[in-house]
Amino acid sequence: MGRILILRPFAYLIALVFALGPVVGCGIFDQYEKNSDGYYERHFYCCGPVALEKALEHLGKQIDKAELSKSMQDNGIAIKELLSFFNKDAICITWPSEMKAAAKKYGFEPITVKNFEKLDPKKDVALVLVHSKLTDYHWLVFPTDDPKSYYGAETKIDKIYLLKKTQ
Repeated sequence: MGRILILRPFAYLIALVFALGPVVGCGIFDQYEKNSDGYYERHFYCCGPVALEKALEHLGKQIDKAELSKSMQDNGIAIKELLSFFNKDAICITWPSEMKAAAKKYGFEPITVKNFEKLDPKKDVALVLVHSKLTDYHWLVFPTDDPKSYYGAETKIDKIYLLKKTQ
């Protein structure tokens, strides 16, 4: 009777692995590694930190994308880690709230703009989130990038944050 009680949790675990295996796939076994400081270096090169670095540079502020990424990771990465079990590239997600918080941290107020056409390429710098398919999202910088045609005719603009220097 004792062996059955010991084997039962193990049997449940095996059943759970077989049940979730087709859903999760290899994601459990193929993850990006954290560096010795506890950060995902892969996120340093993802579109969120890269776009923010480019936008801030355009506005005269030099902040390395690695520092921006670390700041974002310090403010929460748990949901990305959970999603990375299904697709390891979920580590690269940069939520709009993270972009806004990072912009504020470095002295810029992100102002939501609804109409892309109201941006002036001679004086405005904006972070723009675009997508084409359900999972194809990408952060760009106006006026450096062309957000309207990033994915060709299927490009949809989701968010526009005009960056204004705070006092």
